Amino acid sequence: MNRILIFILLIINTECFCQDEKSNEILQQLSINTKTYKNIDVDFNYNFENITESINEKQKGNIKIKGNEFRLELDQQIIISNDTTHWIYLKESNELQIMEYDSLDEMISPNKIFTIYEKGYKNNYVELKNENGLSLHIIDLFPIESNSFQKIQLQINSEKIQLHNIILFDKNGGSFTYLITKFTSDADLDNNLFKFNTEEYPEIEIIDLR
Repeated sequence: MNRILIFILLIINTECFCQDEKSNEILQQLSINTKTYKNIDVDFNYNFENITESINEKQKGNIKIKGNEFRLELDQQIIISNDTTHWIYLKESNELQIMEYDSLDEMISPNKIFTIYEKGYKNNYVELKNENGLSLHIIDLFPIESNSFQKIQLQINSEKIQLHNIILFDKNGGSFTYLITKFTSDADLDNNLFKFNTEEYPEIEIIDLR
């Protein structure tokens, strides 16, 4: 779970530190497009790989975002926030942790999932490549200040100017890949999705940390 959240944790939301004209133009348009969405519903495939440590972990996930509210579903966890309360449900142990939501705490801020590129990174346009019938802009991001990652690669659909794949490279030789398999914007999302209904989980153990 920590590795999944790493993807979400880097997500910030202000100015862009762009380094070349082509990257600047693409990322600015990506930002404009993203901010027009009323909500986002995304399926993704996650893969963590570290060859030297013989690690290859795969998982599927879904995230729904509506304003400052979000619902993240993974194979073993569900994480929900309604911008006031934060719920973390562990499926295997049938355990629910409840805490107050702090929008300034990046550890639990996946509602800014598609603006990873907007603050704290310089960038470099790499190439335009074709992959499985898609034309993709490849842009590498490098942190302005040292953090857990030495590089982040964005793969952007050149026709839709929409994120297709994000790869994070850590300093220990690991890579975290988040391939978007389905992207829906402005969907009809029920408000009940953004709060946890304990009645749906018999004998659930609740740990209230508020």
